[in-house]
Amino acid sequence: MMIMLAAGALLLLSYSVIPSFGLRFWQSRRRRKKGGEKVLYLSFDDGPSERYTGQILGLLKRYKIKAAFFVVASFAEAYPELIKRMQEDGHMIGLHSAGHQSSLLRGNKFVSSDLAQAVFAIRKLGCRAVYYRPPWGHLNLFTLLWVKKLELKLVFWDVMAEDWEERATPALIKKRLMKRVFPGAIICLHDGRGANGAPGNTYEALKGAIPELIARGYEFRRMDADG
Repeated sequence: MMIMLAAGALLLLSYSVIPSFGLRFWQSRRRRKKGGEKVLYLSFDDGPSERYTGQILGLLKRYKIKAAFFVVASFAEAYPELIKRMQEDGHMIGLHSAGHQSSLLRGNKFVSSDLAQAVFAIRKLGCRAVYYRPPWGHLNLFTLLWVKKLELKLVFWDVMAEDWEERATPALIKKRLMKRVFPGAIICLHDGRGANGAPGNTYEALKGAIPELIARGYEFRRMDADG
């Protein structure tokens, strides 16, 4: 029994856990070592949401910031006007799955179907999404295969503020951001889902964090602006 459990754990590690956390660590470490310009890349997951995405788009427009929105295809189909607004405002649109389900313990059939549905749905809305961020950062070996087949670029993040938590007040989110950012960092926040009202707290936090980061000498760029 112990041998079977150990073999199962090893299989899970090799199939999903190591690729997920290993690739995320490698990407972040490379950006930290690169250093250089005081540039930050804002990105948002789990949207679009009818209530909050528009508020965040308005705030970004006020500061002339171009960000990346990793959208859930089913939400994008429900709110095509928000996808159009993202495009008109010059933001990057990436993929965040078809229905926001983890691929941690999923097989080839699920992964291929999920990614294909997401790509097709976004193309129907007039977008050609190149970048993909898996829900919760969970992927597996089949994810890597299909990302390559569909000519997508896998991208994780460097800085999170756990803005989806119920206890994450605007002040706490802002504090985490100000403490964790570094030159070249990709920031991952959320414009949808989370605890009740969570994206609203993210919006309020950004109202204070953005001008302070600019005052510190940081510039915001679109994630794909530097290749």
